[in-house]
Amino acid sequence: MLVDDNEETLFVMRQMLLKAGISQVACFSSSRDALAAFEAAPESFEMVITDFQMPVMDGVELSRQMFRLAPAVKILLVTGTHSISHETAGREGFCGLLQKPFPITALQAALDAVAAGKFFTSSEANAKHGF
Repeated sequence: MLVDDNEETLFVMRQMLLKAGISQVACFSSSRDALAAFEAAPESFEMVITDFQMPVMDGVELSRQMFRLAPAVKILLVTGTHSISHETAGREGFCGLLQKPFPITALQAALDAVAAGKFFTSSEANAKHGF
């Protein structure tokens, strides 16, 4: 599942996920619509990537609601601001924090880290890939 209130960002991130080999991506520009879909079938979503700042319900509140339904769901937080730290993201239960804008290699690094059960940080990917 991919959640971002910006339609352009949603489109670009979906394309990046497709290039990274993720063939099924449910996209939502509304956090409420995303939560409704998740509530209907939480087992259908292996991972959620959500924006931090969104109207009505931000990414942190969305994740809290999702964790209530499926405590083991992997949720990656994506943000264009520096108003949330890696430490706070970890305490909130996120499997990582990715700073916008990011190249596809950083997204792939995040997916790999999450698959390996590791917490992902953009700064690690940036250092590794020379960004």
